[in-house]
Formats: sequence, C-alpha cells, structure tokens
Amino acid sequence: MDEDRVRKQEALIKSVLYRNLMEDYIPFPLDKKLAVKWASGMNIPRGGKVILYTSYMYQMASVFKSYEKYVPTLGSLGKSRILASIGSRLIKPKDEDIDRSVRILQNIYRMISKVRADVGYLYEEEPYSGSLLYELGFLDEFKEYGTEILKFFKEKGVEEIITVDPHTTNTLANLKRYIGFDIPFRSYLTIIGTVKGNGKFVMHDSCLYSRFLDMYDTIRDKAKSAGIELVEDPTVTGKGSGFCCGGPAGPLNDDLSDSIAKARAASLKAVYDNVLVACPLCYVNLEPYCNIKDIAEVIG
Repeated sequence: MDEDRVRKQEALIKSVLYRNLMEDYIPFPLDKKLAVKWASGMNIPRGGKVILYTSYMYQMASVFKSYEKYVPTLGSLGKSRILASIGSRLIKPKDEDIDRSVRILQNIYRMISKVRADVGYLYEEEPYSGSLLYELGFLDEFKEYGTEILKFFKEKGVEEIITVDPHTTNTLANLKRYIGFDIPFRSYLTIIGTVKGNGKFVMHDSCLYSRFLDMYDTIRDKAKSAGIELVEDPTVTGKGSGFCCGGPAGPLNDDLSDSIAKARAASLKAVYDNVLVACPLCYVNLEPYCNIKDIAEVIG
C-alpha cells in the first residue's frame, strides 16, 4: 500500500466529508427527494418526540460503494468542492437500489407501527449521523459535527430515536461517550414485536452489532422466532469468529475492501448458499459475491 497516497486520500476524504456535513448535514450530494421516497403515502408524521432515524444508510449504501471506487481517482483535484460537484452529477443511487431501500424502510416502519403508534420522521431535514467521520478516525470533526446534530435534534423536539442500521446505532453510542449525547436511542430490532418470516440462511454478523452493541443473540432470536432457519458454524458465524465485510476499508483501499468481501463471502457460502445480513453496507459489499438478503426483506 502506498502510504503517501493513502495519507493524501485520507486528507481529501476528511475535507469533503466535513465540509458537506457541516453545510448540508449529508456526506455527499444527494437528491433528498429520492432519499425520502420511501415515506411517500405512508402518512408518517413529520418530526415528533419519537423519530425513525434512517441516517440515509439504506438509501445511500450503493453511493458509499460508488465513492469507494471513485475517490481514489480524484486525489489530485485539490479543492473538496470540486469532488462534491462531480459527485452531484455522477454519483447517484441506481433505481433498483432506491426501490429496494423503499421496500425495506417501509417494512421496518410497518413493523414498528404495530407496537408504537407515535413514531415520526424528519423527511428531508434528517441529518446523517456522521458515522464515516468516526469510522475513518476523524475524531475532532466527529465530535464537532455530533455537537451540531445533537443541537439540531433538540431544536426539533426529538426525545427518542429509533435506528435502522448498526453504523448509526454505534455512532450514537460513541456520541454519547464523547460529547454526552443524551437522547435515548435503540435499534428497531429491539422494538418490533412478533413477526413472521421464512427461508434458510447463514448469518453474516455486522461487526458493530455483534461486537460492540451486544446484539449477536438479539438478531438471531428475532430471526428464529419469525420462522427463519439459521445454519451455524462456530468457526464462521460464532460471536468471536465472524469477520468484516470489508466495507470500512473501501474509501482508503478499494482492492483491500473487495478482497476481504470475497474472502468473507467464500467462508459464508461454505456453510450455506443463502446469506442473511442486518446492515446495508454489509449487503452492498457482499452482494457481488453471494446470494444475500437483509433481515428486513424476509421478516414482517
């Protein structure tokens, strides 16, 4: 790995992310009409004390992957706004990815609505959590941005947050640790009641859910109680033996990210052909190499 190139790329990514987040609350230029499309016709209250917080993760997952492949070619451009303007023109979610995110988020909201009738959504005002800042080690920027979104949520009267993915959940946990983020939050998987599902899968665990958020058993229990059959191999799917999808390495080294994803997919397919995940980024990283579904696509 060319360390000098990586350092330059890291500095470019930091500049792009930080400026976009502080100006627009999103990491990349994004058509917010597409991002909130899932809520169309759902009659979801705008805002409120309790909100479903998507943090654009399902909507932007494929965009994250595009940036992984695209950013390395832009290390010599210099000004971050050049990258931002290029991204605005060229990097957009595919129609099929948006349609899939619509189905998933609508299903998540419906499952929550069976047990909670008071859940709103911030629509196009929703801010991104800042998880990329934390995961790439930009801690000063992460804390500064986190302070801004905490202020934003409080100005909107938000008193409880329901998350849909592990990256956002873990980010809020770290904002609590670093800046005293004091709005209660929890994953939708800990809220939904009795659900039904079908299918047979090997589970790929999000590193964040299983190792940092103590949800390894929670997710399995929810899947099994819904009627999902999970095939386990303690050397591949055990709490301490699973490994990364490769996604976090992508912005700095796309080849490394892909090699990790291929290796993880191969180990999972050795256990069973069909893979189940509970993370939009795990999905986009593993999807080229295996048959895969998100848990919110198979329960309801």
